[in-house]
Amino acid sequence: MTKFCGPYPELVGARLWLPTQPFEFGWASPVGCNALRCTSCGEPVRSEVLADGERRRYACGCHRRDTVWSYRIGSESDDLHPAFTDWVCGGHPDFELPATLDGVELNEATDWDALVAETALRPPFDPPGVELYARWLTRLHRLLHAEQAALSRAVAGLLSAEDPLLVRAAYDFFTNERHAAGAEFLAGAVAERREWLEGTPDPRRPSSTLLSGAALLLHERLLAVDASGAPVDGPTLALTKELALAGIGPSDTPLTFRDYDPDWLWAHGGELAAANAEWVETLVYASAGAPAELRGKVLAEAAKVAPAEVRAAVEQHFEQPDRDALLSAIPPT
Repeated sequence: MTKFCGPYPELVGARLWLPTQPFEFGWASPVGCNALRCTSCGEPVRSEVLADGERRRYACGCHRRDTVWSYRIGSESDDLHPAFTDWVCGGHPDFELPATLDGVELNEATDWDALVAETALRPPFDPPGVELYARWLTRLHRLLHAEQAALSRAVAGLLSAEDPLLVRAAYDFFTNERHAAGAEFLAGAVAERREWLEGTPDPRRPSSTLLSGAALLLHERLLAVDASGAPVDGPTLALTKELALAGIGPSDTPLTFRDYDPDWLWAHGGELAAANAEWVETLVYASAGAPAELRGKVLAEAAKVAPAEVRAAVEQHFEQPDRDALLSAIPPT
């Protein structure tokens, strides 16, 4: 099945990645399109790295463009020059097994658990310029089709690893692939290992713990929603609430609950302010979405913990007359 880069095929400079295999496209940015053709002259678009080692020159029979970083064809226009749209993606074939990717043989007999264990920390190739963690596993997952679930469930197996680096690798993968099969095991794995995670430094941020990294991932997982906009993962929502009451979660934690369970947020706003003072301003901002009769209650409870912070946030995020009414309910500092 032929697929196309869309909506904007990408040109990349010499320091970024232009794949040689035709199935490599569209799985991340910046990854150059290697199937460009010109709609004006009909020729394929050729490319070469220039002597400065920074520019890549693209050319057909009627156009030439040098690129240092990346350029998405058709995406940039201004008042002086219309967007350049003569070059289009000519189409890419599917990545089908059996195949060899970066020296790794993949077929129906592939041991996905062994493959993940081998490549999670020692990837056979790191695509240059792609700003993702767990790049190789993410790339493979996005290239695969029927085998995607087998790969991602194997990554989920790393959630119970004793090596913090492997746990971190699983977190990175599911941060990129929050809808992947196996992501439904995140909440259970974090709850089961909470004490260990809380006592284990995050390999990437040693000043923080793996539990903090897990909490951030759980909030990312909540972005996987159904057709009605509700999170597909109820256990994850329940665990993020439990962690939040202990002061654990990203800086925008109140906004998560504003979006997915506002009644719970209004009922626990004071507890959240007490659990993590860094959430106070975001809590005040989120309270703009509370019913009027609850908003003052939420802010008054938060002000019991941090009156100065609440007053400052109200002054910043509310206009008169709401501002004056809310400030009058907050004890002076």
